[in-house]
Amino acid sequence: MSLADKLETLKSIREEQGIPRAIAFLRDRLCAKLQGKMSYQQWRKRHRLTRSDIQAAREEMATWSHLPLFSILLPVYNVEAIWLEKAMQSVRAQIYPHWELCIADDASPASHIRPLLENYRESDRRIKVVFREKNGNISAASNSALELATGEYIGLLDHDDELAIEALFSIAKLLQSHPDADFIYTDEDHINPRGKHFDPAFKPDWSPEYFHTQMYTCHFGIYRTQFVRKIGGFRSEFDGAQDYDLVLRLTEKTQNIYHIPKILYHWRAIASSSASGVQGKPQAFQRGKKALESMLERSQYEGIVEETNMAGVFRVRRQLKAEYKVSIVIPSAGKQVREEEKTMCLLEKCIGSILEKSTYRNFEIIVVDGFDIPNDILSRLHGKIELVRDRAPFNFSTRINLGAKYAKGEMLLILNDDTEVITPDWLESMLEFAQQDNIGAVGAKLLFPDGKIQHSGVVIVESVHPMHVFYGYEGAHRGYSFSNVVNRNYIAVTGACLLMRKELFERLGGLEEEFALNYNDVDLCLKAHRAGYRNLVTPYARLSHYGSASRSDRKVRPEERQKLAQKWGEYLQKIGGDPHYNPNFAPNNPNFEW
Repeated sequence: MSLADKLETLKSIREEQGIPRAIAFLRDRLCAKLQGKMSYQQWRKRHRLTRSDIQAAREEMATWSHLPLFSILLPVYNVEAIWLEKAMQSVRAQIYPHWELCIADDASPASHIRPLLENYRESDRRIKVVFREKNGNISAASNSALELATGEYIGLLDHDDELAIEALFSIAKLLQSHPDADFIYTDEDHINPRGKHFDPAFKPDWSPEYFHTQMYTCHFGIYRTQFVRKIGGFRSEFDGAQDYDLVLRLTEKTQNIYHIPKILYHWRAIASSSASGVQGKPQAFQRGKKALESMLERSQYEGIVEETNMAGVFRVRRQLKAEYKVSIVIPSAGKQVREEEKTMCLLEKCIGSILEKSTYRNFEIIVVDGFDIPNDILSRLHGKIELVRDRAPFNFSTRINLGAKYAKGEMLLILNDDTEVITPDWLESMLEFAQQDNIGAVGAKLLFPDGKIQHSGVVIVESVHPMHVFYGYEGAHRGYSFSNVVNRNYIAVTGACLLMRKELFERLGGLEEEFALNYNDVDLCLKAHRAGYRNLVTPYARLSHYGSASRSDRKVRPEERQKLAQKWGEYLQKIGGDPHYNPNFAPNNPNFEW
């Protein structure tokens, strides 16, 4: 986050929540940054490759039958000799020997470039060099390097960055079990001129909605060569965001996408690099927006791209293909609570906020109760809701499923009665995703009445333990790599506000009634994920949530967690754990810490 971004965030917090909350936010940011710097150095020590690791890797390679050739594309322009040599040496130092380095110098005027590259070409037959006669910028140079490539896969290396010694080995190892891979990306970190590593990027597995907010896959990217050539290589009109455009086009053609959660690329933070901050290449962000707009032109779900107050971070807004009817199902007992020395009914406040604030009007409200909503409340809600009654003991899943049977809409919204609408376009923000064929559950961002985060996504950590990310943090907290303030894929979302196509809800069997109180939402999301659908949270749909104030028993019982683990433990183990929460993060908390 740049200084300007920080000041803008502090200003908004001060205006909305007061000076004390702004100070608390700044304190938390400084503490987190300091802790992150210290802990990453410790993390690096724990994960540093030893001589025995390297020997074991070489012994393992001797058993492989598939030894793919990697063509590393290195476009060069006027870079300092010290950084260019480090980049090339990082390729030559690879444990895996089956590579070729395809270098295209983009007519560099610096006199040291040509003799340096010629010397390297003469020293290693795996190094190929072409000297362009005319400067054409990054895409043209990358395409010239691509013309030299004979490998099954290409990899992209910037002229001042470095590969980790085991980068190509790790990718070749993945290809032994996944030879179908068309696109592979890895984690990365930054490296300063003194060689100190910092600011790791621990990425999720392939997350399209998150990718549409920013180019998160970035480095190190490996692509099947024939695919890159088939889609036309790099396009000059997207220079600065040419790899973003490339991945957007490539991932429209294949779903064989893999992520290696290892730091295999070191992005050099020097004045001329975008790694040094958003001031490095501002034009690149406009080209990134243009790449997203081009993607939308090819998509069946048209829309627009909006810039945010975060450089290089976008919001893709899809047009609604129809005026879908939304059936809002709310289980309730009409509980009343005290607030500011007044008694209020949570259900009435919830419904009142929906009716008064929602800009999307094609909805119905179905309230399911156990004959326990007081008559005076029902009389005030007359004509605003459809009432469905259930004499059985309270079971959240049973009541949602019962309400769904009466739903007339194409879209089903599960909603707690202790919520209140904050953003008027909350339904539109959720519907633009729920309408898409590949989307399962869509969740909202829920805030406690004091403005702190109650829900911004659910991750599953050790021993099949679902947890809410950044629970209790300041509502303005941007999260890890903007995770709290952009559309982001998660394996699960809370049932306190969950939207899904009714047809899909029914096909998945609705909510499992064996989960009477807790984890019915996680179970539904896991069923959707297993069936091949993506779940996500949109922070542009925000509601206030009293935090299960309508339930007296809020704690998860051990038997409930055990039941979830028994049902889903094997599946989660099969897919390698929560795909949207990097395994390098601490296994005992959901706050993206390592």
